[in-house]
Amino acid sequence: MADAPLHNDLANGPAGGQATWVNTGDGVRLRLAYWPGGAKGTIFLLPGRTEYIEKYGRAASELAQRGYGTLCIDFRGQGLSDRALPDRMIGDVRTFDEYQRDVDAMLIHAQAQGLPQPFYLLSHSMGGSVALRALHRSAAFHAAAFSAPMWGI
Repeated sequence: MADAPLHNDLANGPAGGQATWVNTGDGVRLRLAYWPGGAKGTIFLLPGRTEYIEKYGRAASELAQRGYGTLCIDFRGQGLSDRALPDRMIGDVRTFDEYQRDVDAMLIHAQAQGLPQPFYLLSHSMGGSVALRALHRSAAFHAAAFSAPMWGI
């Protein structure tokens, strides 16, 4: 685990935000960011396709005001995380199941860092599809909310 860039001046996230690099079980390097917020629990914020961590700084600020920390991810192929193809403008995965490895890496990181529990899911668009699958796979999440989920095309 190593420090990763977090452009909090653009994100307008709550004070104390930090980003880190983590590796998935299949060796993909992902960027995660955590904004502390209180003891009510940690929101796993799963963004939509082509989105990146900094876009959700203001949401993390709102959640912090309500007592929740926020853990956000640049999914593989998005933001500053590793990509399968050399062209950084293309976010590609072989199968959608690869995103579950990204959620697994988030969970491992959150547990290793002792982030406040319970854990919750907040997802937008493509992140909604990833979140729904995560709920089917794991009992780690206490509740979930979806914003314009991509449950079908």
